[in-house]
Formats: sequence, structure tokens, C-alpha cells
Amino acid sequence: MNVQENKLVIKKENIIYGLKAENMNEVIDKLSKCLYENKDIDNVEKFKEAVYNREAEVPTSIGKGVAIPHGKSSIVNNSTVALGVLESYIPWGEESEDEVKFVFLIAIKDADEPEKHLRILANLSANLMNDNFVAEFKSAENKEEIFNVINNFNKD
Repeated sequence: MNVQENKLVIKKENIIYGLKAENMNEVIDKLSKCLYENKDIDNVEKFKEAVYNREAEVPTSIGKGVAIPHGKSSIVNNSTVALGVLESYIPWGEESEDEVKFVFLIAIKDADEPEKHLRILANLSANLMNDNFVAEFKSAENKEEIFNVINNFNKD
């Protein structure tokens, strides 16, 4: 239900609007706890370890104030996405000059086919390349509006 063939679906309860954080680690921690509270992962620390290992390979800031960290682990129950809309821009990573305000944390279940991970990234990337989506997304003023923007752009 969370990830469908041709669209990105983010559960409303996995969106944190106005997230207060000073750095990447705080964001990943808070979004991981959100996934845990909503039963999408079984262990916050193990999931964060998977995310940090991936982040060490290649930083996940993609420009436009967006980062897409992700982790694949056996403790993921449902491949899904948690979204944090930060209160203000923060540096993404210790050595990065990129600043982000929008963080899509992708959780991938180990048992899922590799294509699912790529499909989630592709669907998210397609939305982020759509200027209308980005404009509406960035102008949303609360969790409900963010949720509606994502769903409205994924009706097709």
C-alpha cells in the first residue's frame, strides 16, 4: 500500500511539518523514530546505521533544498518514505555546503526486489523535476497541504 507501481505514496502519519533540527543526524533520528512509531521499522538504531552507511558512500543532498537519505535493512517492515519539512534550512552533512529543508527518508525492506528501491527513487525524482510540483510543495504551509500536494500529483 505504501509504494505503488507508478506513484509515490507517503502516509500522512509519516510527514513531520516544522521539524526542528540543527543537523543531518537529528533529522535522520527524528524521521527514523517516526517510522518506528508507525511500525514501518522495528529498530531505530539499526535503521539509522543502514542510513548512515549509505550516506557515507555518497551524500544524498540533491540540490533545491532537498535530501533523499535511504536505508535498506531487514528491520524494515514496509518499504516507505518519511518526510521531514524542516523549520529552517540546515547544512546536510559535515563536509557539505548544501543546505536542505525538505528530507525524504526512504526505508527499504531487505526482502523487497531491488527494483522497488529504484522505483521509489524514480517516482520521487520525477516529482522533484516537475516545476509545478516543486512550487506547490514548497509553498505548502502545513502537513495536510504537503500530503495533498503529493497525492494530487500522483493521481494519474
